[in-house]
Amino acid sequence: MKHLHDNHYVYIEPFRPPFPFLVVLGVVVVVIGLTADWLNGLPVQFVGPVLYPIERLLNAAFFPDAQTPLRPNGSALLVLLPTVGLFAAIYFGARAIFRAAQRVLRPFVERR
Repeated sequence: MKHLHDNHYVYIEPFRPPFPFLVVLGVVVVVIGLTADWLNGLPVQFVGPVLYPIERLLNAAFFPDAQTPLRPNGSALLVLLPTVGLFAAIYFGARAIFRAAQRVLRPFVERR
């Protein structure tokens, strides 16, 4: 916002968004989208063939009737990111539950 003060100089205040995390998240989404588009344009497919066996095993385990396509690089990247996030959430959640159970049960185990 521009303010005119007594000394007749115009000061420009910096832009402060109400939710700065959303601005960062928007930039990350745009960068990932542009990266996926760039990867789809490459002549050599390397992300899709690496992801295909993993995705096929997971589909066979959880969705037996699903058809697993061989995806191009960018699409495989967009499938890989939430898959890695899901596995990370499961791992860290299970680890936190295990450590909490150890803390709760430790006094009972040490009484022997």
